[in-house]
Amino acid sequence: MRSTGSLQVIPIRTEVKSRPFDLAECVWLALARNRAILENGDILVVSTKFASISEGRVKKLADVTPTKKALTLAKRYKIDASLAQLVVEESDTILGGVPGFLVSITRGTLAPNAGIDRSNVPRGWAVLYPKNPELTARKLRQSLLNLAAKSNSEKISNLGVILSDSRVTPTRLGTIGIALSTAGIRPTVDMRGETDLFGRKLKVTLRAIADQVASTAQLVMGEAGEGVPIALIKGVDIAFAKPKNAFEKEMVISSEKCLILNGLRNRYDP
Repeated sequence: MRSTGSLQVIPIRTEVKSRPFDLAECVWLALARNRAILENGDILVVSTKFASISEGRVKKLADVTPTKKALTLAKRYKIDASLAQLVVEESDTILGGVPGFLVSITRGTLAPNAGIDRSNVPRGWAVLYPKNPELTARKLRQSLLNLAAKSNSEKISNLGVILSDSRVTPTRLGTIGIALSTAGIRPTVDMRGETDLFGRKLKVTLRAIADQVASTAQLVMGEAGEGVPIALIKGVDIAFAKPKNAFEKEMVISSEKCLILNGLRNRYDP
């Protein structure tokens, strides 16, 4: 990722939300209140949890009835049984866990507790991922383009939208940002076939550009009570895509091809 000039990362503050709302209208008004102008070539990073709340993807744990499987997981990994049930419902696969967390694959992505979070929502509630993160990103992008066209501002054709979340990285302390879904941009850049400084051809390198942008946005969005669920990023050199192009498959790799998961399966016992 390189800048086309000066890279700007602009935090966009909004009021706290706990009930469903119009995401595009909220983002548009928040941009105006923060005196941020949406321009051609911009990338808008939006917290996945903020998008989820807009869609009503919030569950009261007291209303969740744990199944036998959830009760077993809750006992083994010392987590709330209602939360365990939500993880079961939201996961493609549950790989294991540690006290307080289940490790699962959700929508093809490795995620603690299936991406379910209890921060920044009222006590006793949990927020899930959007039902269809890719569709949420595409709808948000198109709605923002429509609002920009009505405002008589600069014509915008290239606009990227990223729904971001935070993740821990194996053997590293702390969290980084990742892109759960994107719209209007290619999330990866294939470097295979290009040469390095010594003329050797790259064979396996793909750059996770959308994840890099999400991590950049995380610098101003924060993790706690900052009240910054949106970041506007300007000056990133990125491949924009036509509205009908979908690149969801470029975001994930199968567990059979994942270096880390395969390495753990092929355990070395000296």
